Amino acid sequence: MKKIFIPLLSLWVVSCSTDLENVTAESFDETAEETPSTVEKTENSSDESTNTSPVFKTGVYSINEHSPSDSSVGFISATDDDNDEITYTLESDADIIINESTGEIKTGTNLKLDFETTDSYPFTVSAFDGKIIVDQSFNLAINDIDETTILSEEQKEIITYAQHLTFWKGVSNTPLSANQKWGSPMKMYLNGTISQEYKTTVESVITQYNTLFTDSSFSISLVENSEEANANLFFGTKEEVETIWPDMYEEIKDGNYDGFAMTPSENSVLVSTRIWISNPLEVLLKHELGHALGFGHSDKCEDEFSFLCSQISADNDFLPVEKDIIRFMYSSKITAGLTENEMEIILADIILNEE
Repeated sequence: MKKIFIPLLSLWVVSCSTDLENVTAESFDETAEETPSTVEKTENSSDESTNTSPVFKTGVYSINEHSPSDSSVGFISATDDDNDEITYTLESDADIIINESTGEIKTGTNLKLDFETTDSYPFTVSAFDGKIIVDQSFNLAINDIDETTILSEEQKEIITYAQHLTFWKGVSNTPLSANQKWGSPMKMYLNGTISQEYKTTVESVITQYNTLFTDSSFSISLVENSEEANANLFFGTKEEVETIWPDMYEEIKDGNYDGFAMTPSENSVLVSTRIWISNPLEVLLKHELGHALGFGHSDKCEDEFSFLCSQISADNDFLPVEKDIIRFMYSSKITAGLTENEMEIILADIILNEE
């Protein structure tokens, strides 16, 4: 707002200085100690000797995080002894708006209310009585809430399924007490009978995964030698596995496996992986790589054909909800070693912030 000033020579609060253009509201309201108002004179005042400036009433303003846009925060109020009509304007770096007549404050469409990100927003309100403008600083506090209490049933189902996968609750898995994820990028070396066609398949799968790591420094890439790798993918027969990875062979020799992954962790942080593949089917690599990333078997198999089903065919693939879950789990907000309850709280916050 552009403000034009002329000195009001007869206004007593200017004291002895005829060129002082701003005085604090403490001259008018001795109760304004922490956030003093600023009074600024405007031109064309016919009652310079008698007009009094608007005085703000004190107020505390807060709103719950994740409140929808256009939510009412409350009313700013200023009084004027001359009964002049007051017009309100608001300035803030945040999307906070005010009704110029009533002083009602509302949240704008672009204001993200997330306590974990920002717990307050400062703003300044100007009250104009037609002759004098008074500025007052305020603060909008963001209230921390339990996000799980405001989730929709659909959102709750996403979290339940995320917990199913990350805590390995599938019937053929051994459940975990804490989630596991990689702490550094995965660098994969290809070993065994790798045709150019299958290398192309591997590159395609890696690209599909990397598109999901949008809020993370994690990524998967191929390397040319085993020394710089922390992931080793071997394509070959089960019998060939016995030669290079005898411990894995002991796990798979009596089972009906086409692929297998062994991924050790340190304090729930995945540090390396060995993946065996014997079938060039793309979804098989997606499946084993999913295990290597910390996800267990799915229970969405009869109708939805998840890529993480214990038995898969060419019809199985990423489900849309699984793409979201992979993205959530590798978000910078999710750390390794979380309990189910801890993960639920963080996931609720992530999901609500995307709405």
